[in-house]
Amino acid sequence: MIQSFKYTFKILKNTNGFFVSMVVMPVVMIILVSMTLAYSNTPRVGYIGDGGILSGITGISFQRIHEKDTVYFLGSTQGTLVIKINDKGGIEKYYSSIKNNPLIPIIESGLGKRADSVFREKPHISYSIGIILFKLLTAASLLAAFLVKEKSNGIFVRLKQACVSPYAFITGKALAVFSVYEIANGIILVFYKIAGFDFGKTTALKLFLLFTAALIISIGIYIYIASYIKNEGNLWIFSTGILFPLALCSGTLFPIQYMPQWMKYIAACSPQYYLLLSAVEDNIQIIPLSVMLGVSIILAVTGIRRFMKKE
Repeated sequence: MIQSFKYTFKILKNTNGFFVSMVVMPVVMIILVSMTLAYSNTPRVGYIGDGGILSGITGISFQRIHEKDTVYFLGSTQGTLVIKINDKGGIEKYYSSIKNNPLIPIIESGLGKRADSVFREKPHISYSIGIILFKLLTAASLLAAFLVKEKSNGIFVRLKQACVSPYAFITGKALAVFSVYEIANGIILVFYKIAGFDFGKTTALKLFLLFTAALIISIGIYIYIASYIKNEGNLWIFSTGILFPLALCSGTLFPIQYMPQWMKYIAACSPQYYLLLSAVEDNIQIIPLSVMLGVSIILAVTGIRRFMKKE
């Protein structure tokens, strides 16, 4: 396994353009997307009920939401404040993701024109988490491409003759690819920290663990897929034809709470949905993620056995 890891890592390192295309460019792309989408000219506040009393306040962007979406709104850093308005048109309650939220006295006093000079939201990561998770869930397509190529070259026959375990061989390659993407994860999160991005209800450590879980799920799925296909091009069909639509329904580009119910039903089948919910809410979706991690391991073992049987 160690020899396989070193060999694969050496190949990756010595492949012209690999480091730039698979590490540097994705990191740069995600950082640019984050910087482009993170900043808003005006702070955004969610409200529940009739927002008529808020119509006279300027300098603040108000967005109507359902009460059940309050945690998601605050956790995904779409805004730092949600107002609940009662039936009489008065403010009943404030939900805030930060202590002593300076937006509250601004709203209560109605001094909307002074809002920008008094309060400025931090850049946030709500628009980039989904993109990162999708990238990680398809990251092991690189590993699958290696395995398909090695299979066509008859490597598993030679492994059998040399009494080398296919488990160790494939696991070593998986660890090499895993390490490359973990480095990229670390770079992205360090940048977010240094740049002062708002993590909402999550933390950098929690995101790193969720990104790691996404990688593990990806590796299991793609090892299994690679055991069935003979053409590397079919990997992109799987990534763009299945995983990408699932990602769209799971809130990659748009918040999940604004999607129609039928899309939410589809999202419930996607690992990205539970990873994204875990990132923006207080509680990690332990049961769904544990099941998916377990299924990923089973798929990986099954895929490796298929490689052995075919040879």
